[in-house]
Amino acid sequence: MNDPNILPFPCAGYLTAADSSFLYTDTTAIIGGTMQHMRHYLHLGNTALMPSRRAAKKEKAEEKLSDVVGTSHEILLNATTVFPLTLFPDTVTIDRTKLTITRRNFFATAEVVSIQIEDILNVTASVGPFFGSIQIHTRYFDPHKPYVVDKLWRDDALKIDRIMQGYSIAIKENIDLSALDSKELTNKLDELGKSVPSAKL
Repeated sequence: MNDPNILPFPCAGYLTAADSSFLYTDTTAIIGGTMQHMRHYLHLGNTALMPSRRAAKKEKAEEKLSDVVGTSHEILLNATTVFPLTLFPDTVTIDRTKLTITRRNFFATAEVVSIQIEDILNVTASVGPFFGSIQIHTRYFDPHKPYVVDKLWRDDALKIDRIMQGYSIAIKENIDLSALDSKELTNKLDELGKSVPSAKL
């Protein structure tokens, strides 16, 4: 039942003070024949200790991005085609997240192709007594036309093959490689790749 002494003019609001938040309601009542105004507060807590959900998500995203950027610069292998068989040597670079091929056709000009490790289906090596080549099969290239890098040193071609075979096995087995430093990771992948029959040349 409504109190006849409380006038029907309530109002409510929100305010902050000293890093704290409050909800308040105002009422007007007649008490002892006198009209009186009353305000009631509900303390919501210290806003300085309650970061917004958006700010927390932003901080988490920035931390994750910084980790990815940092690991992307950790080179596991860098191989160069043989000069003078190639006048402007190409390079094959493997890091924690991708394989990058840089083809050079002239001074200060290059075509750069980067392939995420997860998108590489298979890497095979063809070698002779001194030189070798690699064929890279991915999810996006024509399966009948793999990406080829030739005129590599024999040992480099075989090591690229072993490391990529090691990566393939690690991904299939869902092995977390993030705890290994770059040198240890290279050695482990190389060793793991040696278990593949095609790598035993």
